[in-house]
Amino acid sequence: MSRPLVRAELFLAALLAAPALRAGDLGSEVRFGSRRGAQFRVSAASGPRIVYDSGPSDPPEEDWDTVLIQGELPDPSVRFSAARSGAPGVWVELEGKRFPGGRFWAKGRFPRGSGALRLRATGDGVKAEHEVTLYGVEVFADVPDAPTVPENPPPRGPMDPDARPPLLHGRAEWKALPPTSPIPPDPLPWRVTLHHSDGRRTASLAESLEETRFIQDFHQNGRKWYDIAYHYAVDSLGNVIEGRPLETLGAHTLGVNEGNVGIVLFGRYHAPTNDAATPAQLAALGELGRFLVRRFGVEPVSLKGHRDYGTTDCPGDLAYLKLPELRRAVALPPTAIMTAPDWDAQNARTSAASPSAAR
Repeated sequence: MSRPLVRAELFLAALLAAPALRAGDLGSEVRFGSRRGAQFRVSAASGPRIVYDSGPSDPPEEDWDTVLIQGELPDPSVRFSAARSGAPGVWVELEGKRFPGGRFWAKGRFPRGSGALRLRATGDGVKAEHEVTLYGVEVFADVPDAPTVPENPPPRGPMDPDARPPLLHGRAEWKALPPTSPIPPDPLPWRVTLHHSDGRRTASLAESLEETRFIQDFHQNGRKWYDIAYHYAVDSLGNVIEGRPLETLGAHTLGVNEGNVGIVLFGRYHAPTNDAATPAQLAALGELGRFLVRRFGVEPVSLKGHRDYGTTDCPGDLAYLKLPELRRAVALPPTAIMTAPDWDAQNARTSAASPSAAR
């Protein structure tokens, strides 16, 4: 290689000793010429070689010291490294975990500073031609949480303690690991936030359970959160999967996790992939939402998308457009959505509130 590679071993101690990350969001999604993620083909060949070079990214808005990527990596002999503009000769090899089937995340640390990101992939002994997909690339500053500012919940509708949730595929079914630390309780949610995983769109229950395991590992070990961030996941077949326990504080929406149930859809509901919610998926979301309305008195107007609280594409344009339909589907009675006040409108599309202490 024409440039020296700084091996991840030099940064491993810093990675393990880093303070826990803020809950719910990281820093800046990295784009390359306004493109999200990347996809490239790797041909079979022996010997080390560069198989992908992103070139400089669009400049991130904030200073950063950590890069985190996730995607599909069919051949583990392909490795990623990263450099920052201003220090182009210093390449940091990204370290992480690859799951069976190729789902992977990888992470690297830099001194804190500004500058564009450049990614490079190298291959050594690739046995067969294949395609590598990067779903997400993020940079952020790894800083401790700020203190939580408690919120006063708004008036809620009637609560039925006997309301039953839809059929759930529980944590034992997807072989969840325990939280890395006790999660603070949050027993009476009053709002719901819809997300997309910005990753693999699963095609079977087995794939969905595997993807849930991957997301938990990505959140616990990549982002250093206590557990998977979301309370529920819903796949394209309408399967509802239990995430972190419902009556504990989520870690999915920075600054507004209190009283907030996080629901994620598997897939990428935004350009360039443009997955579309299926009828089975929408029906499962409606059933899950009606349970939350009945059990906790959640007002349907408080069902929102992640982008309503900050600068993000999540849950993707195609999922976001379904929110009015979903609010009507979960309303009890259907006319309730027409008169319920939008109690947290002042928080819409901002991230001014202090971040949650849970991870």
